[in-house]
Amino acid sequence: MNSLPALLTNAQTASYRALKRSKYRRLESLFLLEGARLCEEAIQSSLDIIACITSKNFDKFSIPPEVKHYEASPVQIEQISDSKSPQGIICIARIPIALQKPDTQHTKTLLVLDRIADPGNMGTIFRTALWFGIQDILLGPDCVDPYSPKVVRGSMGAIGRLNLHTSPDLCESAEQWEATGGQVAALHMEGTSLQAFKREKPLFLIIGSEAHGVDQDLLQMSTPLSIEKPGAGESLNAAMAAGIALFELSKP
Repeated sequence: MNSLPALLTNAQTASYRALKRSKYRRLESLFLLEGARLCEEAIQSSLDIIACITSKNFDKFSIPPEVKHYEASPVQIEQISDSKSPQGIICIARIPIALQKPDTQHTKTLLVLDRIADPGNMGTIFRTALWFGIQDILLGPDCVDPYSPKVVRGSMGAIGRLNLHTSPDLCESAEQWEATGGQVAALHMEGTSLQAFKREKPLFLIIGSEAHGVDQDLLQMSTPLSIEKPGAGESLNAAMAAGIALFELSKP
């Protein structure tokens, strides 16, 4: 039988509330997860959950006894939450440290994000990547914080099951990938059709900025891959394009 939760203090409320800001997430190496489904998946994942905060009458599922459980008032929940309609449960987790950098010996496809700025797009890309068996994602400079509340919600639990890596210089990372036997490719409006592309080496697949596409220096180093357009329209959403590309590349 679970022990009764401790009451959340005002000091804890202020500390956890600050995690809605990127500066404090980096400083504390912690991030927020909200909602019953997301928190239940997080508790079952390999994430290190340091606290689970619930409203008084939360009964969607039992909090495991090994997880520190705190009861909060509706006002405290609203202060910590980034959601317009809090569901009465918030988890605080440690930001994972990726212990092993992806390499061409162990990674068939490294998904690379170049200046993805929209949190919803990034969260959807994470969710889609996990669906297609991608384990490692490399984020370049100027991407949105992958542990922002909107990205975490959009990932639908994938955030706790992926290995996220960062690179201060994607051109340098691409060069290293090629030097160790891999191939660098980028989604682009013009290029080899994904349907016709034949993977021959471990792939460094770049998804570019929603507004500007893939950085020109990166593009010059890459094999451009395109999505056939039988209809009309100027472009595809970055997350949608990533999903189509991963689907095509998953085919035998």
